[in-house]
Amino acid sequence: METKQATSVLEETRTFHHGIGLRGELTLESVIRYRAAVAIEWIKEDLRRGVQPENVKTFSELHDVVDANMYLLDEDHPIPKAGNFYDWEELDVEGVNIQFTRVMDIINDWLETRGYVRNHPIQ
Repeated sequence: METKQATSVLEETRTFHHGIGLRGELTLESVIRYRAAVAIEWIKEDLRRGVQPENVKTFSELHDVVDANMYLLDEDHPIPKAGNFYDWEELDVEGVNIQFTRVMDIINDWLETRGYVRNHPIQ
């Protein structure tokens, strides 16, 4: 008997409605909060589906199952600057990496607490 594996939300980002809206002006700070909120919703969905183990505590552990970096961006977002940091002309490679690290820090806070994220207005 063949076991059916759960499908990650990362395979369905075009059709999965995460319910998170980009609030306010398009700034690096607003996109960092937005990308973190979307990533957390995608991770929550993968937890619900059984793709990720319930006891995952760090962003790096997410890589055991999927390419977790894909939680950080949305290449199909209608506003390219809201989908990733590569479209911000003012950022060099180091700047892009710094923004992704900031998003990962928020995700790590959430994974640790599964609730309120310190110093970040993420639900």
